[in-house]
Amino acid sequence: MQQVWDRQEIEQLMYRHARSLDRMDAELMKACYWPEAVEELQDTITGQFQWNDNAWKFVPAAMEGFKNLTGTQHRISNVLIELDGDKATAETYVMAFNLFNDENGLAQENIVGGRHHFKLEKRNDEWKIMHRSSIFDWNQNHQGTAVWSDKFDEKYKPQRGDRKDDSYNYIKGLK
Repeated sequence: MQQVWDRQEIEQLMYRHARSLDRMDAELMKACYWPEAVEELQDTITGQFQWNDNAWKFVPAAMEGFKNLTGTQHRISNVLIELDGDKATAETYVMAFNLFNDENGLAQENIVGGRHHFKLEKRNDEWKIMHRSSIFDWNQNHQGTAVWSDKFDEKYKPQRGDRKDDSYNYIKGLK
C-alpha cells in the first residue's frame, strides 16, 4: 500500500510543478525541489541548454521568462514511476501551450511537446525533485487565433504571479 501512496504523492508533485509554471507561482515551484536539486532545461530553438544548475536558482529565471507570455498551460500525462525505497525515477510526457505577443504586438501561439525525466527523493515522508531534465520532441508555432469578448469578466481570466487567480480559492497550492 505504501508504494501506491508514494506514486500518488509523486504524481501530485508533478502536477504542482506544472501549476507553478502556469500560475507563475515562484513559492510553489521552489517547494517542489530539494535545496540541492538540479534543473536541466533545453532551449527548443537553438538546442543549447538554457539551464543546467541549481533548481532553486532557476526559479527566478523561470518566473522572469514566463513574464513574456500572456498565458501558458502545461499538461502532464503518461506518468511512469519506478520506486526504490526513498528514491524514485520517473518520466512524464508534457505538452505546453504558450501565448505571447511578438515584437510587432501580434499574438503568437507556441505548442511544445516533450518529456520530463525526474530523480526524486523522499525525506521526512515528503517527496521532492532532486533532478529534472526536459527533453522537447516537437513544437508548433503560428499566429494567435483566439477571440475574446471585451465583456469577459475578470474573474474568469487567468491571473498569474500574484495568487489572485480564482483557482487559489479552491486549491491553495502548497502541500
